[in-house]
Amino acid sequence: MSSYCVSIGEREYNVKVNGSSLLLDGEPVNFDLVSLNGNGLHVLRRGNQSIELYLRAQRRGAYEVLVGGRRVIAQVDMAGRRRRRRADRAAGDLVAPMPGIVIQVLMDVGDAVEKDQVVTVLESMKMQMQIRAPFAGCVKRVNAYVGAQVEKGTLLVQISES
Repeated sequence: MSSYCVSIGEREYNVKVNGSSLLLDGEPVNFDLVSLNGNGLHVLRRGNQSIELYLRAQRRGAYEVLVGGRRVIAQVDMAGRRRRRRADRAAGDLVAPMPGIVIQVLMDVGDAVEKDQVVTVLESMKMQMQIRAPFAGCVKRVNAYVGAQVEKGTLLVQISES
C-alpha cells in the first residue's frame, strides 16, 4: 500500500492506494479515471457521474488540475514527507498571502538576503505583490517557480536567520 499526502491550498488529504482501491482520509472511494488522449485529458467516473478534467504534471510533485473551469495545483508527497501545517510555520516561512501566479523568483537556496529584500513576486487579478524577507538571513528553501499557480497559504520560500 502506498500512502500520500495531497495538499490543495491549505487543505491536506491522506490518500492510501492499494492496487485499484483508494482510501481518502480513511474512507473508501470508488472511481474510474480514464485517459482520453494521452495529453492530460481524462474522464473521472464515480457512480452515475462523469467529470471531464485535465491533469498536467508540474515540478517537484505538483500537478495542475483543470476541472469545471477551475484551476488548482495539487502537491503530492509521500506521507512521511508532509508539508508543515500552518500552525507549525516558522518566522522565516514566506507564504502566499492570496491565490495567484508566481511571476518572479529572485533568490536561490544559499543566497544571503537583507531585511525587506524582495524574494519573489506574485500576480493576482492584474496586481503584483512583492514578497519580502522578514529579517536578514540565508535562503534555506525555494518552493516556488515562475508560472506556478499557488493558493493562499502556499509555502514559497524559507529563510533562516544568519
